[in-house]
Amino acid sequence: MMAATMSANVFFWIIPGQRKVIAQMRAGVAVDPAHGRRAKRRSVHNTYFTLPVLAAMLSNHYAFLHGATGNWIVLVVMMAAGALIRTSFVARHRALVLGRRVPWEYAAAGCVLLVGLGVWLKPAPAGAITGAPAPVPATFAQVQGIVKERCSLCHNAQVANMGVRLDAPDQILAHAPQMVQQAVVLKAMPLNNATQITDAERDVLRRWYEAGAHPD
Repeated sequence: MMAATMSANVFFWIIPGQRKVIAQMRAGVAVDPAHGRRAKRRSVHNTYFTLPVLAAMLSNHYAFLHGATGNWIVLVVMMAAGALIRTSFVARHRALVLGRRVPWEYAAAGCVLLVGLGVWLKPAPAGAITGAPAPVPATFAQVQGIVKERCSLCHNAQVANMGVRLDAPDQILAHAPQMVQQAVVLKAMPLNNATQITDAERDVLRRWYEAGAHPD
């Protein structure tokens, strides 16, 4: 949505305004300053959208961002951090022209926000809860049931995405490390959680794998 807004700013406001200004200059008539003011305003919008939109576009590869609890807060914080960092970039050019100090404090504030976001999203270390009973290892039958319901839709004999099939016991065992990495550690799979796998089901996969990933 942000990228579409940036593109619309260029193609529906900045470029048409520029063409009108050029046409007025060629015709020898007074140039309407509204086009320049409007183009500048839209350019400013795009300037501060640049880093947030890049982060949003890349976030599909980092499920801990869009899959986090309160992911809208994650987006807002990243947008604020990106705008602050971009402010320093913009101010730097003006400061250098005028021979003034570059206001890096905006970038520093943005970096602090990103560090805080990382601390917030950091997963709890294993065994952080003391005094809790040892978890019961999951069975392979449980894992098969979860994989059949949540994963096999995209990983079967007919549709083997990324060359991975999970529709048979030997295939589940062969791809256990990749499956746990994607579905439990990164939470990147199922893609966009299209099959609605639950955290409890991810935990079953984790316990089975940590117990040795046995076929029983």
